[in-house]
Amino acid sequence: MRILKISTVTIVLFSFFACQEIVDDINDNDPNTISNVDGQTLLTGIQLADITAQLGYLNWAAGVWTGNFVGSGRFAPIQEYQYGNTNSNTPWFNIYVGVVQQARELRSGIPVTNQDFFFGASKVLEAHALGTAASMFGDVPFTEAANPEIPTPTYDGQLAVYSGVQSLLDEAISDLQSAGTEGGISEDLFFGGNSSNWIKAAYTLKARLYLEAGDYANAISAAQNGVNQASESMQYTPPAVVLTGDTNLLNQFFTGSFPDDLTTEGGYLIELMTGASNRNNTKTDEIDRSTYYFDGTQINLAGIAAVDEPMNLLSVQENVLNWAEAAIRSNDFATALSKLNEHRANLRNGEFFAITTGIYDDYVEADFQAGGIENLDGSLSQNDALLREIIQERYVTFFAELSSFNDLRRTKNDPISIQVGVPFNTGTQHPERFLYPFSEENTNGANVPDITDLFAKTPVNQ
Repeated sequence: MRILKISTVTIVLFSFFACQEIVDDINDNDPNTISNVDGQTLLTGIQLADITAQLGYLNWAAGVWTGNFVGSGRFAPIQEYQYGNTNSNTPWFNIYVGVVQQARELRSGIPVTNQDFFFGASKVLEAHALGTAASMFGDVPFTEAANPEIPTPTYDGQLAVYSGVQSLLDEAISDLQSAGTEGGISEDLFFGGNSSNWIKAAYTLKARLYLEAGDYANAISAAQNGVNQASESMQYTPPAVVLTGDTNLLNQFFTGSFPDDLTTEGGYLIELMTGASNRNNTKTDEIDRSTYYFDGTQINLAGIAAVDEPMNLLSVQENVLNWAEAAIRSNDFATALSKLNEHRANLRNGEFFAITTGIYDDYVEADFQAGGIENLDGSLSQNDALLREIIQERYVTFFAELSSFNDLRRTKNDPISIQVGVPFNTGTQHPERFLYPFSEENTNGANVPDITDLFAKTPVNQ
């Protein structure tokens, strides 16, 4: 893995269609030249690189595998579970150069004011990127990553990376608590310098990673300190400048040069929300959420894919549903139901999209007992019926987010009756990972795990 020290402007890979051209320009630069960039300015670039890593190509490809989208054109191979490892080049670059290298550069001794704040925020972003890398690829560089003295870093085990990221988040929380800033930092695109909101984002990420690792007690503990209202969610609200590409990434894709590469028509998600066997019942009517997502059968360019629509990275929706799932998997029915109803209250109060005729009434215990509206045939236990509803709610909530792919893979260990029934595009297996990038094999081949099978489970999901 080549380690490049580059200016913030260069690493802002904000349009998928322009990514490869920009990366090619970077590779023409002298990697030994360190631009004179202060730490505050670096933070903005790190945030933009993280946005692209989380919400760009990997997210769109994963969306095809989870039934959020149907791929055609350049995404036709993805639809058929065929994946060329060159597709991983840019996402890997965004993670390791755009985020990890620059976050560590920020903390390397270059000029930076409000050091505790910028160090803490950069550690949250680094943890976010590395947690995603481990989740998507499995074993990845961590201990030796972004070290200019080690041009070919070894790979740490996936579970070791999860543990290391948790420690990094603990450091971030300590830094941010010491900083105690309340705002006034313009370089912070997410929270404007509010340390408290960064701390809540860090705990939400901790809850996510503990849930993925099956550590439900720690997931609950972290979620209790995480994002608990919509205004605290870690989102990026694009300035909606179409000429410069500073728009919602879904909008960029569906209005770009190849708008027919993805569609929502025929996808499982739209069928689950609006089809003949939709998830509506006497307490749930998805008409408003489906309208927010879809304009008829296509993605709504005035809703979730509007040019200025905020994009979720670590949200209250995720934190509350993480808490709900961890609770029911810990056999705490009352807490799980309470957190699910808290989420439903946010839905009906219009926290995430406009409510007109949609319905999200509170569930009660009887709804999950045999014969209840969420267990009509009585085939599930009360706890399993609630778990099924939480998993399904997560699926419809995490449209166009990588969490949907994480959930599809990790719930494969649950009984089929509890899983979200995403159909196979082909064959009898869903993809379990992304392949390591060609660029990494080309420069660090001796250390790259020899995995060429999309269907090989990562250790955390075995």
